Amino acid sequence: MKTSVRGSWSSLPQQLRVAGIALLAAWVTVLSWRVLTANFAEVGFPLLFIGIVVAGGGALARWSRIHPAAIVAGQVVLGGLLVLGTTTGSPFPTPGNVDAFMAALDAALESSRNYAAPVQAGVPPVHPLLLIGGTLVVIAVDVIACTLRRAPVAGLALLAAYTLPVAVTGEAVSWWLFSVVAGLFLTLVFLQHSDHVTSWGRAPDGDKGSFSVRTGAIGNTALALGAGSIALAVVVPVAVPTMSMSVFEGNGPGTREVEVKDPMVDLRRDLSRGEDIPLMEVTTSGPKPSYFRLSVLARFNGSQWTPGDRDIPDTQSATGELPPLDGVATSVRRREFTYGVRIGEDFSSTWLPTTAQTTTIAAGTDWRYDVTTRDFIAANDDVSTANMTYDFTGVELTYDAESMNNAVSGAGSVAGIFTDIPPGLNNEIRRLAASVTAEAPTRFQKAQLLQQWFREDGGFRYDLAQVDSAGSGGADLLAFLEERVGYCEQFAATMAIMARVLGMPSRVAVGFLEPEKSPTGAWVFSAHDLHAWPELYFPGSGWVRFEPTPAARAAEVPGYTDAEFAPVTEEPSPSASRSTELLPERGESPSAEAGSADEDTSSVPWVPILAGILGLAVVALLLLTPRLFRASRRRSRMAGDIEDLWVELRDVAADLGHAWPVGRSPRRAGEWVGRLLAAPVAGAERPDRPRRGREQAPEAAHALDRLVGALEHSRYSRHPERFTAERFAGDADLVEQALAAGVTPREARRAQWWPASVVGRRTSWRPRASRSTRSQTDTPVDTEATRTVDELVG
Repeated sequence: MKTSVRGSWSSLPQQLRVAGIALLAAWVTVLSWRVLTANFAEVGFPLLFIGIVVAGGGALARWSRIHPAAIVAGQVVLGGLLVLGTTTGSPFPTPGNVDAFMAALDAALESSRNYAAPVQAGVPPVHPLLLIGGTLVVIAVDVIACTLRRAPVAGLALLAAYTLPVAVTGEAVSWWLFSVVAGLFLTLVFLQHSDHVTSWGRAPDGDKGSFSVRTGAIGNTALALGAGSIALAVVVPVAVPTMSMSVFEGNGPGTREVEVKDPMVDLRRDLSRGEDIPLMEVTTSGPKPSYFRLSVLARFNGSQWTPGDRDIPDTQSATGELPPLDGVATSVRRREFTYGVRIGEDFSSTWLPTTAQTTTIAAGTDWRYDVTTRDFIAANDDVSTANMTYDFTGVELTYDAESMNNAVSGAGSVAGIFTDIPPGLNNEIRRLAASVTAEAPTRFQKAQLLQQWFREDGGFRYDLAQVDSAGSGGADLLAFLEERVGYCEQFAATMAIMARVLGMPSRVAVGFLEPEKSPTGAWVFSAHDLHAWPELYFPGSGWVRFEPTPAARAAEVPGYTDAEFAPVTEEPSPSASRSTELLPERGESPSAEAGSADEDTSSVPWVPILAGILGLAVVALLLLTPRLFRASRRRSRMAGDIEDLWVELRDVAADLGHAWPVGRSPRRAGEWVGRLLAAPVAGAERPDRPRRGREQAPEAAHALDRLVGALEHSRYSRHPERFTAERFAGDADLVEQALAAGVTPREARRAQWWPASVVGRRTSWRPRASRSTRSQTDTPVDTEATRTVDELVG
């Protein structure tokens, strides 16, 4: 006679366990997307609920033996309905809410194109996109790992989801998140393969197979290998050279190194030259090409502005269409013009001159563009602009001053390098920035006041003779503010750092100011046209040029910077408020906006942090629920009688993975349990497969006999006596300790944290048959286990 049993993956508790691990791995991976949008909690928690429903439904369907194709289709439909309900408030697809969902999806796509990550509050959220993507990740991992039972392949889906924020923002995901995802993935693989190997061999007395990977030795080895792999994955990249290009002062790490010249040094040198040498010609059908930009300086280290580190792969070559304009809404009016550039032999630069907003370029593969700054850098040391010709298309934007005045904070929309302030920045500069802009209620108006102060109200004077006084870095800010004499670099650098103090992302652009028209109709830029100016970021408008250098050098300012606004008579807009308080002292958080006091709330993202803590607390509570419920039930039984104590002993055996002889008398059940006793051994001396039997733990065996005797007396005596559980609590503890000593440490821990008597588990007194069929001739018959029970029922 052949026998067959379902594999352990066919049991509902096991299906739920594996599906739960897969869900957690997918959900924690999607948490890396929190850098893509503000208020990610509005995505994370609904996605967790969607994942629980989808994963739970898949586990139930697999347990019911539904066809895999039907399971996948059902999960996709169910996930789609839940995303619809989360977005519109109703999961039932009606013409009204379908239209509402499509409108929300279109708005999310528009925001994703117009705003840099993280997309800030106050604009149409990208939550529908993230919900759709997150649901697809959850379904993909569940299908691959649970339905198809290919847990290692599910790692590809997790990796793709994990690298999405890196591809979008260019910033690495936190190491702790990687460690959690890796640990959950390895747990998923371990669970699947442990079930594949569990049936190896056959152990006597109905115990588990002797080759089971659930033994402590193999389980501990797997744990050590997994932890070691994760640790190496986190630590090794720190010591391995990367393939990124570095444009920070000198050579950077990696094998493709690009050392660029300091644009500020070049600016000082060329401005101080006596001869005004022509450098390049520009032909265009558009307006006069003023403010041609060479480089963007993003990092201020306290003494000078530098380009900062750049990550520029081969795929970002200056050959074709560029990414959409950073942070510029489609509502901003724009005109495109083509430009042809011819550079002379006297102008050798590793930076390529273009307009600030470039959409397409044909400069060759020797030049690369930076996504965050839209400037162009030579890919090799021997490449320069000398005798070079190229074409590109630039965009002229018509900015709306009212929109910039009403814009929300842009600090969360750009990389941190554009808002960083050195801790050692002099407090006098902070106080001066606050006092100059104290009457301005919004960020944009503060920027206007700063520009006006440098050009007219502050008593500054432009003097090219002061170039040498700038020192090696050209950023002796306090001395410049005291003497109030300088040239364009000092005006641009000082306004940029004061704007950061006031909570506005800023950077310094270096390029050419005004060209002269030649007889041929081309515009000619010369050495004395080199110039520097600040750019400030306003959501919806992107990086906007200001001109703080006095009229002796820069005759005009951008028209939008002269706009006037109605006075604020009541509370200012949420984007800004009056700055009547002092700015943060040295050592305080450089990202704080206390100088403008334009937000009543802290800059720390408390809502996502608290939401994450709450989510972890909920998950921890769910994981602790079986243990808490088991402890409560034990306390209740220990307050009962001997029958309650006997039931408790039965559950302890079930929790430890032992079968229980259902239908036997107390004496026969006691004989069975006695064969599972082992001598308790503490610490590392405990064997992985201990010897078991009554002779191994005589004290526990005598305690078991006393329990059996009391139970028989209580059940079958003519004059039964009611024995309390408290009276035999010590004997029960001895028996339970001996039973726990007979299993592996892993099974003992599982009995504590995931008790089978609560969560359910397939158990039988009869030995489990092998997955491979056996004939009667090669499998001995256990007559004791298969005969009809004719004894008193216990």
